[in-house]
Amino acid sequence: MSISSSSKSVLITMGDPRGIGAEVICKALKKICHSRESGNPVFKFSFIVIGDQKLFRGLHSSIQIVNIPYRSAGEGSLKFLDHAIALIKKGRARALVTAPLSKEAVSVYHKNFVGHTEYLAQAFNVKNFDMMFVAKDMRLTIVTRHVPLKDVPKLIAQKAVFDSIVLMNTTLKEKFKIRVPKIAVLGLNPHAGEGGLLGLEDKKQIVPAIKEAQSKGINAVGPLPADTFFAFHSNLCHSGESRNLYDGIIAMYHDQGLAPIKGMYMKELVNFTAGLPFVRTSPAHGTAFDIVGKNKADPSSMIAAIKLACQLR
Repeated sequence: MSISSSSKSVLITMGDPRGIGAEVICKALKKICHSRESGNPVFKFSFIVIGDQKLFRGLHSSIQIVNIPYRSAGEGSLKFLDHAIALIKKGRARALVTAPLSKEAVSVYHKNFVGHTEYLAQAFNVKNFDMMFVAKDMRLTIVTRHVPLKDVPKLIAQKAVFDSIVLMNTTLKEKFKIRVPKIAVLGLNPHAGEGGLLGLEDKKQIVPAIKEAQSKGINAVGPLPADTFFAFHSNLCHSGESRNLYDGIIAMYHDQGLAPIKGMYMKELVNFTAGLPFVRTSPAHGTAFDIVGKNKADPSSMIAAIKLACQLR
C-alpha cells in the first residue's frame, strides 16, 4: 500500500482510557515542546493525538487532538486505533505511536484481538512482521510473540527463524541505516541444546535457518546460549561501555528476550513493529491501572517512542 511521503504528521493513540496513556502522552509532549533543540528531527513534525479529548489538558496549541466517542474502554481503545489506521491509509501520516491498551478489555469488544502488532499487520495485509525492542544501540526481536510457553517449541520452525533473521537484516539496513548488520541468534534450549542433548530444536531448526541466512549473504551468528549472552556478548558490558558486538539480536520467545532487555533498559525501551509500511512505535510498559490518577507515571518510554518514530519516519 502506497502512503504519501510528504506527510509530516505523527499520530499518537491514547490506548486504554482507564490507563496511564493520557498521562504519559501529556507529560511526553509537554517535555518535548518545552525543550526544543536546534536541528532535533522531532520538531520537524506535527502531532495528532487520538483519544478522549477531556483527558488532555495544557498541550501546546500546535498539537491537534481528535476526540473519538466510545462506550467502553475496550471499544475506545480499538476505535482510537482504527481512526489512526484510516488516517495512515489516506496518506495523512507515516508514523504511529500507540499508548498501551488492555488486550483483555479489547477482546470483549473484538473477540479475535491479540494485540496492536497483529492487528496493524492484518489491517495492512502484512504477513512477515516482528516486534522489535529498541534501546540505545540494542535491537532485539522475538520469533514467537504472545503465546503460551508450552506452545513455543513447536513454533520454532526453520522458516519462522529464517524469516525473523531476514526481516531483522532488512530493517537494520533500511530503517537504521546499518550497511552490513551483524545479527546474533539465540538458542531455544539451555546451552543452545548441547548438540541435541538438551533438546533438538536448536540443531534441527535454528542451525539450518542460520545457515540459510548466511547463504543469502546475511551475517548471522549462532545459536548462542541465551543464559550467558546478555552478560558477555550484549552491547553493554559491566563497566557501562558500549561494545557494539551485534547490531541485532533474535530471541526465540517473549521472556527470553524481554526479561533481560527490560531489566537493562526499561525506562527508555521502545517497541517498534518491523515489517509495516509505516513506522509504528510504542512504550514498552503496560496500562499500569494501579497508578492511574496519582501522577506517578514515568513518560521516559513514551518520549523515547515518539523520538524514535520521528527518527525512523
